[in-house]
Amino acid sequence: MNEPVSAAQHAAIKRRLWKACIWSWPVGLVVFGVGFILFAGFVPPPSPANSAQQIADMFAANRNGIRVGIILALFGSAMLLPFLTVVSAEIRKIEGPNPLLAPMQFGGAVVLVTFFQIIGLAWLLASFRSDIDPDIVRTLNDYCWFVWSMLVATYMIQYICMAIAGFMDMRPHPIWPRWAAYLNLWVAVTGAGGQLAVFFKAGPFAWNGVVGFWLPVLIFIIGMCVTTALLLRRAHYEATQLAPSNSTPAQVTATGAAVSA
Repeated sequence: MNEPVSAAQHAAIKRRLWKACIWSWPVGLVVFGVGFILFAGFVPPPSPANSAQQIADMFAANRNGIRVGIILALFGSAMLLPFLTVVSAEIRKIEGPNPLLAPMQFGGAVVLVTFFQIIGLAWLLASFRSDIDPDIVRTLNDYCWFVWSMLVATYMIQYICMAIAGFMDMRPHPIWPRWAAYLNLWVAVTGAGGQLAVFFKAGPFAWNGVVGFWLPVLIFIIGMCVTTALLLRRAHYEATQLAPSNSTPAQVTATGAAVSA
């Protein structure tokens, strides 16, 4: 008969799972980057001014590379979900009972990851048949880049929730110091630059421009990497300073509830 899991084992498993979810973002970023940049060749993005035939030729010239790259990108972007689930859980600790920011942030995370999957499938569809009409290929490609650039409202809500959580964290070791809360606001603001992509086919506001693509992507990556470091720091603090040493499972639960509050 198997021995029941002890309180110490339970806590150790939970800590490892927590850290694995935090590390899913850096791992997912590498997987996504290898697929999206190296295999698919989608960075820099194709110009919105390209003709249907030019877009179709781009897909035809690298059909298998695009397929492999986007499949990797699908898995890489899916790894955002465990990471952002930890973010939501940390916000819930800050808010305490009856949280509002945590479920809003998690809902935005689900939307973000879902649409990454949708545009990945649309790019795969564009690469599926060699005899597909070039106008259809360009339409699918346009849709994907519009989603990438313009689906920012729920994304902004995520980062605004993270910023507010940072400002309201009264604990002696807050997960987001005030400078990090302001950084989250900056991530939210720069993401809005892509909203103008529908008006421009060239220049800084197009989906391949500085404001439409490069600045939001760069600030997003910086913000996510900073949050990763802060999550790992908080996890280490809770494991070394707040973890009970010799407790029963009920005491572990009670302590966890107290920490969350």
